[in-house]
Amino acid sequence: MDDNLGFYERAELYDIAFSFRDIGGEVDVLTGWYRSMTGRPGPARVLELGAGPAQHAREFVRRGAEGWALDMSAAMADYARARAAADGVRIEVVMGDMTAFELARRFDLMLLMINSVGHLMTDALLVRHLECVARALTPGGIYVMEVAHPADDANHPEGEPPRQWSAQRGQTTVDIRWGRLEDPLDREHRIRTHTVELNANIAGRPVSFVEQVRLRAWKRQAIDEAIQRVGGFSTVRVYGDFSPDVPLEHSAAWRMIYVMQRADSPRR
Repeated sequence: MDDNLGFYERAELYDIAFSFRDIGGEVDVLTGWYRSMTGRPGPARVLELGAGPAQHAREFVRRGAEGWALDMSAAMADYARARAAADGVRIEVVMGDMTAFELARRFDLMLLMINSVGHLMTDALLVRHLECVARALTPGGIYVMEVAHPADDANHPEGEPPRQWSAQRGQTTVDIRWGRLEDPLDREHRIRTHTVELNANIAGRPVSFVEQVRLRAWKRQAIDEAIQRVGGFSTVRVYGDFSPDVPLEHSAAWRMIYVMQRADSPRR
């Protein structure tokens, strides 16, 4: 393993670090949202954007859908293919920019998970992204975008407190420290520079590195305005968790999850 690589290029360590997610449970909820908004039993073709290891796409394939994944990283694309092969499923993995992609297929369900929208730094980039999504959805198709909860930013105006967690898979352990109190904040553009420290042990071999990750803290108003500018969505719902029972304003809400239906939904 190249010790000069950053967090995202170390695809396996990234995958292990975020393995605390309940992918099966989240896909259950995603499928329920899809059914309630479309009246269909489930999506036939799913595209995960900014997919990384493509965990959600792979789970949808296990359940009978055709799965696609798009990511800018060659390392992540190769890793997603390898994980799918190891799982005995097949996904189509393509390299591309989530603000400028055009695929030969159209999709019933599209996903952008784990606050990947934070990598879009401007309103114009978000609009371009949503325009691409609207073009790629089938009539009446659903787009789900998971965003960090706005309270994360509002409750800590001087910077988010550091978060630490550990994960293990086989002989590999990963310890993550995300953020420092002194990390810089561009208040005008709502962009934080997070210091990410990773310490891993891979079958007795230690690997450590520190890097900077810039993310925009998106407010609901800015996202709503971008959706209105695109004008490609007829229905927009917002949840505070992967549950239909947790609205954004609920005390248990920890995410801001947009569920949008493409306009021109066919009559049923």
